[in-house]
Amino acid sequence: MYVLQEYMTKVNISVALPFISESYGWTDQQSGANGGLLLGSFLVGYGVSNILVSPFVDRVGARRGILIIMAAWSLITFFTGFVGLFFGLFVFMRVILGLTEGPTFPAASKLTQAWFDVKGRTRMNAFTFSTLYLSNLIVPAVIVPLIIVTSWPWAFYSIGILGLVLLVPIYLFVQDTPVGNAPRTRAPMRQTLAEQWRSIRDSLRVKGIMVLSIADIATNLAWWGVSLWLPTYLVQAKGISHGELAFAASVPYVGGVIGVYIGSWISRRTGRIVLTAAVFSVLCAVFILLIIGTTGILDIVAVMFLIFFFISILQPNLFTLLQGVCPPRLIGSATGWMNGIAVGVGALGPVIIGTSVSVTGSFGTGLVILAGLQVFAGLVLLLFRERPAGTPSAQTGVQGSTSS
Repeated sequence: MYVLQEYMTKVNISVALPFISESYGWTDQQSGANGGLLLGSFLVGYGVSNILVSPFVDRVGARRGILIIMAAWSLITFFTGFVGLFFGLFVFMRVILGLTEGPTFPAASKLTQAWFDVKGRTRMNAFTFSTLYLSNLIVPAVIVPLIIVTSWPWAFYSIGILGLVLLVPIYLFVQDTPVGNAPRTRAPMRQTLAEQWRSIRDSLRVKGIMVLSIADIATNLAWWGVSLWLPTYLVQAKGISHGELAFAASVPYVGGVIGVYIGSWISRRTGRIVLTAAVFSVLCAVFILLIIGTTGILDIVAVMFLIFFFISILQPNLFTLLQGVCPPRLIGSATGWMNGIAVGVGALGPVIIGTSVSVTGSFGTGLVILAGLQVFAGLVLLLFRERPAGTPSAQTGVQGSTSS
């Protein structure tokens, strides 16, 4: 639920964007430029926070970190509904939201490594990333009708309140490891900052992290470009009405949920985590290209379903591979680096689409670029030397953890 609600705070903006555009009176070109800024500004703050704040999770423990950052992002989301009427403040709040949400995946990754063995991590990472698709499935189905009967700021009020409510079960039932929570540590600020910097530096020496990071960058560019622009793309490029939007923008994410579980099952069954992710990534690129010329609401939804089916498994498999080679003391920092640099650069994904719309008046050029990035992600991942599940190095992450 923690990751699901965090995803909902990310994607509600994409669902609300067509309504925000109408409220501001933007043209299609202005929607491309201003929408790209709203969508991308969050990812910049998110990427920076992943890298610089995630060592905080290694220091205070995943549970305490989750409680702090979840309270922060829920409050920020709620108050965005008030200040979003002013565009400059809207952009600022999106950056701040990204800064508060940065340690989300490092905290989740730290819990996964502590609680599960290698095969269990593959399954748990698939479950964690399935909430990404579930959030994109739930948000249009719930938020679009809510906006229609109220106004677009309620897309922010409602999800902010939900996050504050969910703090209670997390406080009561989540703990850092099967044997209890990490002890509270106190140290001077200078020592704390020095230790966080040391963790960042050491995480960059984890074997294979650069290959994983490059693949993650490429797929994040494609993912954020496609997913955050999906509702607007369906309305502006495909002629989907607002009444049809909840259906058309939700159903494709069912493909993501199914794809992440099938991809996870194939990865566990064959032990070929890298190859499974690479094949899925290339097939995703094929369907991104096919969507450009697809017409008819059912055909459009079917192709989008397959795009998200095949894009789904690369990221959870990347996290599984990282958890297999990284020492536990560095997993928060290493996850923060990989996810932060990928999402930070991934902020250009929505900008690529927005620029395509602004310059050419269509989404086609941007989609071709994103398809190429998916092919690149799959190919570069093949450079990673995969260890068979069950080997000591795969289980502990100690062997080779200090070479780049």
